[in-house]
Amino acid sequence: MPPPGRAVDYGAAVYGSVLVAALVAAEFESDVEARAMTLTLLATTIVFWLAHVWSDALGERVAGAVVTLRRLRGIAVARWPLVEAGLVPAGLLALSWIGVYSRDAGAVLALAASVLQLFGWGFLAAWRTGQRLAVGFLSAVVNGALGGAIVVLEVLVLH
Repeated sequence: MPPPGRAVDYGAAVYGSVLVAALVAAEFESDVEARAMTLTLLATTIVFWLAHVWSDALGERVAGAVVTLRRLRGIAVARWPLVEAGLVPAGLLALSWIGVYSRDAGAVLALAASVLQLFGWGFLAAWRTGQRLAVGFLSAVVNGALGGAIVVLEVLVLH
């Protein structure tokens, strides 16, 4: 969950980027059609978002807090970036579904968008903590590489 006073859980967005990249890579390797990849990506991010909302709410209850509808809505909004991380890749896949370009091109573009998000999160982390531009690029490379390694591990587990 985000720290008090921050409404967005950026960790959910980073997690969403990893999840989407792994899902697209695994489905691409399994020769899944663009339509199925698009729908699976959207459904999976929504299901994982629901799982995170539920687990956070239940976790707060286990800790002794009363989770009101207002608090549940706050958790849901904070975790929504997990779904948002999949929207651009899903859009790129949808374009291949409707025939703008091939299934392979759509999958490669969707995967590239997800990986670029991981680099972007690394850069943004450095930028937001007041680091110099060079440190921001280094952070982007390191965090992008770590995210990429996690994606590879997830694909291996999914296969």
